[in-house]
Amino acid sequence: MNEETMNPVQTGMFVNNSMKADLLSAAKWAKFLCIVGCIGVALMLIAAIALVALGSKLGGAFPGSAIGGAGMGLLYLIIVAIYIYPLIKGFQFANATKAACLSDDAAQLARGFAGLRSLLKFFGILTIIILVIYVLVFIGGGAIFLSALAGGM
Repeated sequence: MNEETMNPVQTGMFVNNSMKADLLSAAKWAKFLCIVGCIGVALMLIAAIALVALGSKLGGAFPGSAIGGAGMGLLYLIIVAIYIYPLIKGFQFANATKAACLSDDAAQLARGFAGLRSLLKFFGILTIIILVIYVLVFIGGGAIFLSALAGGM
C-alpha cells in the first residue's frame, strides 16, 4: 500500500492481502447487486409509465380499489426515485473499493467506505420508517377492531 497514506503507525490501520481479497470479493458482489437493482428499477420505471398511461382503463378493471392504475404508477415512480440513491452509493463502494485494492490507494478505499456508510445509513433510516409505519398500522388496525367489537355489543 501507499506507505505515506496507509502507514499503520500514522493511521493505526493496515490492510493485508487477505483483507484486500475480501474487499475485492465484497466489491464484486456489491456491483452485481447494483446491476440487478438497476434492472429492477428500469422494469419498475417501465411498469410505472405503463400504469400512468393506462391508468383510466385499469381503474375500470378494479372499480372498488382505492388507488387506480395511475395511482399505482405514481407509487412505482416514488419507489424508483427512492432506490436510485442506494444504487449510486452501492456503485461508489464497489468501484472505489476495487480501485483501492488494485492500486493500493487509501483515498479510494476511504471513498469506498464512505459510500458503504451512506448505503447502510440509508437502509437503516428506511427500516426505521417502515417499522414506524408498521406500528401505526398495527395500532390503527387494533383501534378499528376494538371499535367494531364495541359497536357490535
